[in-house]
Amino acid sequence: MKRCRVSFIDVDGLEHAVELDAGSLYEAVGLAIERFRRCEYVNYDPQGRHEFTVESREPATEHRMSRNMFDAWLRCPGRSPAEVSRKHKLKQLLGFVE
Repeated sequence: MKRCRVSFIDVDGLEHAVELDAGSLYEAVGLAIERFRRCEYVNYDPQGRHEFTVESREPATEHRMSRNMFDAWLRCPGRSPAEVSRKHKLKQLLGFVE
């Protein structure tokens, strides 16, 4: 698990960010989506147009991913038992039916 910051810019041009711990880039985006959905101050539109920026804190790195890329990853079968478990947890968290 790594500490990271996940952010996106909403349709009004405002940047929103959360700090969280995640085991992968995709898990970080999934956890952030769930947090953004719960926040009353965030205008989150789940149509796949948002680009997420994931900044790992140690060592400092930055990655960008669209919501469409995240959804495509979540739909694919996991390549390892750990990834299958991670995807299952994210699907439950985000309300996807299995």
